[in-house]
Amino acid sequence: MIAYVAVLLIVLLNHDLVAGDATKKKADPNDHNGNTPFFLQDPQDGMCLGPDGFTLCNELALWILTKRQGKKTYSLVSLMNPNQNQMCLERKSSLLGLIGTDRVGMGPCSTSSAKSWLFEFIDSKHVKLSTNNQCLVRHAKKYKNSASFQSCKKGVAIPLLYHPTAVHELGFFIKSADGGCFDGNKYKDCDIGTGKLLWGVGIKYVWGSANRYFFNYYDRSQCIVAKGNKVEKGDCRHPGALKWGLIDGKLSYNNGKKCVSRLADDSAVLTKCTSSYEYSYMDVPSTQA
Repeated sequence: MIAYVAVLLIVLLNHDLVAGDATKKKADPNDHNGNTPFFLQDPQDGMCLGPDGFTLCNELALWILTKRQGKKTYSLVSLMNPNQNQMCLERKSSLLGLIGTDRVGMGPCSTSSAKSWLFEFIDSKHVKLSTNNQCLVRHAKKYKNSASFQSCKKGVAIPLLYHPTAVHELGFFIKSADGGCFDGNKYKDCDIGTGKLLWGVGIKYVWGSANRYFFNYYDRSQCIVAKGNKVEKGDCRHPGALKWGLIDGKLSYNNGKKCVSRLADDSAVLTKCTSSYEYSYMDVPSTQA
């Protein structure tokens, strides 16, 4: 009897281990949930790499690093830009995309140049960005804050200070101008004691295109979801959980075409961004007592 129980326990333990491995294998390799947002800072003057060169270190200059299934290189995805055609940093090309140029810019994450970045730490704090033996440099041309490419053989790659933010550790509030916090359905008084008001950022690739979603920080199965002109907190698997952005004071959906607006009862609806929007911004809670 004792031997039988021992064998049964071993069988059950092995079953649990196999089930656990199967669960891990089922994880979607194209879904990046809660990656660390970071700045890439020029140590010479503290300016940060942004979508159009070097600029202020604000939410426009925050990046997320993602890797595609089967690739050893990376994509640099804008943390908040809502436009799918302007979400990834890439090397611009000419002649119908056949010849790479020295220009750096934003483009769709589905292009080969947007998913071919090498992100190499040259010491414990600084990284070198390159793609296809072309290194990212600053003011190689006449404009001081421009970013461009030069052959890595010239040895002039700019060492960028990797500066991770606390967004992935603490979550963030989506705040209105009057200090209200968005809970997925309406704006209400902020209360750091509940996870219902804290959000995180995820990136999911669908057919090569990057789709941003905002998940509840303490229940990652729940997201901000668009359903027609309604907004609610719901299942992250819903199609309306994708294609969100938060930039220039606009919490937007569908590549920045629709914005969250606030009714008199503080509930949220979706409207055309050209008609109305509730000014909203990302606010990371303080860790100070």
